[in-house]
Parts: sequence; structure tokens; C-alpha cells
Amino acid sequence: MSLRRLWLLPLIMLLASCKSDPILKDTAALPPDTGIMVANVMVWSAGNVAYPPVSIKVDKVHGLSSATTLNLPQRVNLIVIPLPAGEYSWTDLELGTVAGGSTSYRLPFTIEPGKINYVGDVLIMLNNFYRPAGMPTFNFKIADESRHWLPIVANKYPLLSRTYPTVVHLTEDRRPVKKLH
Repeated sequence: MSLRRLWLLPLIMLLASCKSDPILKDTAALPPDTGIMVANVMVWSAGNVAYPPVSIKVDKVHGLSSATTLNLPQRVNLIVIPLPAGEYSWTDLELGTVAGGSTSYRLPFTIEPGKINYVGDVLIMLNNFYRPAGMPTFNFKIADESRHWLPIVANKYPLLSRTYPTVVHLTEDRRPVKKLH
């Protein structure tokens, strides 16, 4: 096999591992005041150390609704789910039976009704998972890879994509910046 073809193998494996949430059906009819959230959530660990099952929650910033838990079984998780319109934030990260820290509503995004809302690629980097005396640490990074993911969503959900417009509402990173002295 030539070296030019060899680089394709990891790319094909990465794309094959993408998984979308099976809850959403390809339909041309959304409930009133509902939008579609599209996000790609990637989970990486320092040194590629194995980690327990990971989940993260999205929660309405203002409201009394319960949070939506998103299980992240793969390294690359394409999430396509319906949500009531409103302001949301990524909240609690859970690692197996260990609950991680809350992002304290500092990673907000918007879901508009009647639209496909791409909220960004969220990279969760797990560090120091096997710390003997405490919680693992983690970090979030936000990126805009909408040019890559929106055509994939349109291919998987053709009725939805032809019926509803797509908007980009990237997650904002409002966490305090640590100053180096």
C-alpha cells in the first residue's frame, strides 16, 4: 500500500466512528418552539489513557426544565437532537460514576425555533484522570467546523435539512481567563 493511501485509513476510521443520537427522526415537521441542536463533541485523554464512560449535560440558562444528558461513547460524537428554543449552556461533565465540575453557565449557546442550530465542536480534554487524591481535571475548547459537519447532517437528515434553515450559534467561552504572571 502506498504512503499516499495510508493516510486515508485513520481519516476513514475517524469518520466511521461518528455517531449521531438515534432519538431524532428525519422529518419535515418539528414541534412548535423547537429547534435542532447540532454539535460535535470530541473526548480526548492525556496520553490516550482509557477513561470510563463520559457524559455531559446541556441545560437551559433561564428556566426550570431538567437538563439533557448526552452520552459520549466514542471519541467523536455527532449530536443532533431537538431542544425547546432558548438559551442553553454546557453544564456537568460526568466520568463514569465520578461527577466532574460544572461549567457554571459560562459556555452558553442559543437554539432558535424552527432552525437547525450548529453550536460548534466541543473538545473535552481529560487530564490527570488517575489522580490518587482527587478529581480528574478537564478542559474545554470550542471550534467552528460547520463546513465539515453540516453537509454530513444534511446527508443523514435530508427532509429536515431541506425544510429548515441552518444557523451557526457557536458556543461562547465566557469562562474567566487565567492570567500568567
